[in-house]
Amino acid sequence: MDYGHARRFATREARRIAGDLYPGPVLMPRGLLRGLDPILAVALGPATQGGESFALAFEDMLRGRPSGPLLLALWNSASNGEIPHEDLRRILRRMPAPLPERPATRGELLAYLHPRASTLSRCTLALAQRLDAEALAPAERLACGFFVTRLLTDLPKHLAAGKLYLPLSDLKEAQLEPEELFAMVRTPAVDRFLLMECAWARDLLRQGLPVCERVGDRLQRGLRAAVLRSEMLLRRVRKPKNDIFRHPPSLSASERWRCAVRAWRPLKAKSIPQGDSASVSLS
Repeated sequence: MDYGHARRFATREARRIAGDLYPGPVLMPRGLLRGLDPILAVALGPATQGGESFALAFEDMLRGRPSGPLLLALWNSASNGEIPHEDLRRILRRMPAPLPERPATRGELLAYLHPRASTLSRCTLALAQRLDAEALAPAERLACGFFVTRLLTDLPKHLAAGKLYLPLSDLKEAQLEPEELFAMVRTPAVDRFLLMECAWARDLLRQGLPVCERVGDRLQRGLRAAVLRSEMLLRRVRKPKNDIFRHPPSLSASERWRCAVRAWRPLKAKSIPQGDSASVSLS
């Protein structure tokens, strides 16, 4: 199997998994995107399933003997980007653990999200040759913001499967019982809860924006576009007139291009609206 086929396969997998938040080839540096695709595809795909056989194949890949298209593409990314093997091994250690169902607080959910966001952020910044403490900290917050946004856009799918991955403390603050949320009907309490969660996601995105000032221009535009897409999705989640349970929020091709065009201009923290409730805090 040649590397070109492996890279195209990894790109398709990354786009399928990341969905509307995928940065896209137009904005990101082509070399970085080619390196990032297999990392996302492996980390959010087979690495989440764990298993001894995949772990052994992963170690063989690190020794220069990759098997299969994803590991071949990942080996090329690791070699060209000089990504430390320990950072790659963190993918296998951290990704298989499932999301905590019904986390008690935001802190419990962030305790799960942060190490995984850190792993992906370290790999991305290493590929961009921008791995330093001042860039890593906001990159981690930005990645957490993307994760929370994804949890909100996937909320109808999770509820239909009988699962809830958002904090119970926020449900209590919104005076919302889990059973009412599982009914998947927009009520005043459901609207309050979604408003709080969108405000939390926006806070994380705002805290992550400084990383854009510490990377190259094209990566900067790619991150801005992803933030703008997240904000557009969050706007749809929070509006009561949008029945996200029947029509989960998504972006059209033209809307994605609008975000791409807007990303050529600087994006300040004030571009992301502040939360509507003073009671929303970041744990």
